This record gives sequence, structure tokens and C-alpha cells, in this order.
Amino acid sequence: MTIVQEGLAAVRGCWRLICRDPRADEDFNLTVDGFLRSFAMVVPLLAMMYPIFVSDHRFAGELAAENAEVPPMDIGRDYAYLLIFVFAWPFAAALQAKLLGVGQSYIRYMIIYNWMTLPATALAMLPHLLHLASGTVYPAVILAEIVFLLLIYVSWFIAKTALRTTTLVAIAFVLAEFALTVSLDTLMR
Repeated sequence: MTIVQEGLAAVRGCWRLICRDPRADEDFNLTVDGFLRSFAMVVPLLAMMYPIFVSDHRFAGELAAENAEVPPMDIGRDYAYLLIFVFAWPFAAALQAKLLGVGQSYIRYMIIYNWMTLPATALAMLPHLLHLASGTVYPAVILAEIVFLLLIYVSWFIAKTALRTTTLVAIAFVLAEFALTVSLDTLMR
């Protein structure tokens, strides 16, 4: 099976998982090799993030006060942040999985998490594409808030399901992911 076929099967598995199909695992390569191959998701992710980065920069400019200076768009920094997160989260998640007693499901979690990044990013693109296509800010901002809430749910659901754990442990994973995101954002801005 090529990496593209594996990726397409995994994205189908993500959909099946969200639809609570008990046989969704059939679409994932849940081996150590599958864990390593799941990082191939970064290739399409890089392309998918470009309109989000452009839209975010335009949002910042449009929502800034009249006299506020908006820093120039720095796509390199945006991509560096993205790549650092993609490769830092597995280490943070591994440590957390060990500390919370769900280490036996860590590889399964990361494989599903990595592949779920693609449909989640596609969903996250919607308000940004609306913003870029229409030039209107507030409808896109409202849609972005709705999408953000959906993505928090997806992150929690993936943690709970893939780790085969409790609601509280899944919430801890969502909070840790958010903390890492905020920390990296603070360090890189």
C-alpha cells in the first residue's frame, strides 16, 4: 500500500470514527510503521495551511485599531510554528500518556490524531476561505468560532476514543494540546 493509499484510508477511518463506526480501526495502519508513516500528513497539511495563514494576517490587519501597527506577514515563521508543533506534540502526548496511565494506547492515539489533522484542517479552512473569497470579516469570525468549538470536540473525542480512556483524561489531553499551542505561539511571536 502506498502512503497516499494509506492516507486516504486513514482519512476515511477518521470519518468512520467520528460517525462512531466500531470498525473504523480497519482503515488505520496501527503499527509502529503506521505511526511513522502517519507523519506524512504534514505534506498536504503544509499546502492546506497557506490560505489560513494569509487569512489570519488579513484578519489581524482588519481587526486592528486604526493606529495599531500590524506586523508584516511572515509565512516562514508560521510554517516553523506549525512544524514545531507537529513534532513537539507527540513527545508531550507520550509523556502525558505515560503519566496518566494510557501509554499502551499512545501509538494508536498518535496515528489517529495525525491523520485526523487533515479533515480537521479542512474544516478549519472554511471560515478562512469565506474571508478570502468575500472580504467580509465578521461572518468569517463567527464561523471560525463555531468551527473552533467543533474542533475542540473532535480533539476530545479522538483522545477519548483512541486512548480508550475516561472523559477527564481526554480533557487533560485537550488542555495540554491547547497549552502547547499557546506556549509555542507566545515564544514565536
